[in-house]
Amino acid sequence: MNVSEFANKAGYTVFSEGEERAIESGYCGDFLSNIISRAPDRCAWLTVMNNVNVAAVATLIDCACIVLCEGVAPDDAFAARAKQLGLWVLGAKENVFEEAKTVAKLCNV
Repeated sequence: MNVSEFANKAGYTVFSEGEERAIESGYCGDFLSNIISRAPDRCAWLTVMNNVNVAAVATLIDCACIVLCEGVAPDDAFAARAKQLGLWVLGAKENVFEEAKTVAKLCNV
């Protein structure tokens, strides 16, 4: 499933739009070093971290989108950088566990 369709079906807030990409897997985490070394390409990365470092890591791992969970919104620096880099940043209300189930269900991963 592509990111825009996923965001629409999940009812997520879209903070930033990027290149249309297919979501091939999901990954949950907040330790950036773990994300860099373990997250698969084209994943939906679920996190509660909302600072500019998330944008940098997202480009390193080539994720399809970032899903900020628990009602978290990107801070100003992150929002600006995500738009500059063309990253999908989505907002979800539930915790990471619940949103991981949404990714798995909607994206068949």
